[in-house]
Amino acid sequence: MKFYRKIVARFYDLAMQRVERLCLQQWRRELLAELSGDVLEIGAGTGANLTHYSSRLASLQLCEPDAAMRRQLEVKLGASSHGFAHLSACVAARLDVDGESLDFVVSTLAFCSVEDPEQAMREAFRVLKPGGRLVLMEHVAADQNSRLHYWQHCWQPFWKRIACNCHLTRKTAQLLEDSGFELFVRKEVMRGAPAITTPMIVGYALRP
Repeated sequence: MKFYRKIVARFYDLAMQRVERLCLQQWRRELLAELSGDVLEIGAGTGANLTHYSSRLASLQLCEPDAAMRRQLEVKLGASSHGFAHLSACVAARLDVDGESLDFVVSTLAFCSVEDPEQAMREAFRVLKPGGRLVLMEHVAADQNSRLHYWQHCWQPFWKRIACNCHLTRKTAQLLEDSGFELFVRKEVMRGAPAITTPMIVGYALRP
């Protein structure tokens, strides 16, 4: 499994290149360019968000528990203008951050693969200041009675194995509301991706 994860990390950016060009880069710019203050990103992966953060942030903590992904992230971080950023191996369900200390938490294509999404969302809620935002861009379950949801359900056991625990049927929006957040998201379609991964939500969740 470690060798497979190394392969995934090595070729992840190449595999996502077309999707990034068609839609993801645009959404990253929209979500991240105006962030300020103290920011933490969960599941930072290979660092696709790095070029979209302002260098004027007060602090930037990048959490990535996968060692192979983290090595790719370290390379990008070294070549970026974010020398002040702190790289951590912490997992989303156990953030090494004081409660009510952050202005923003960022999650882009991360909640689909965390082991315990409910706990990860509770942690995000805990560390955000009142009025803070969980900025997110996530692929989610299709509408319950749709043909696409049926195929997501069929493919999910296999997809989890080849895509490092990525779940196709996570009801992320509902889980966020159940965790106490107020949602300000829109539905999108991830163009250029396999159909079973295309339903998206983009926007933010507010911690009251």
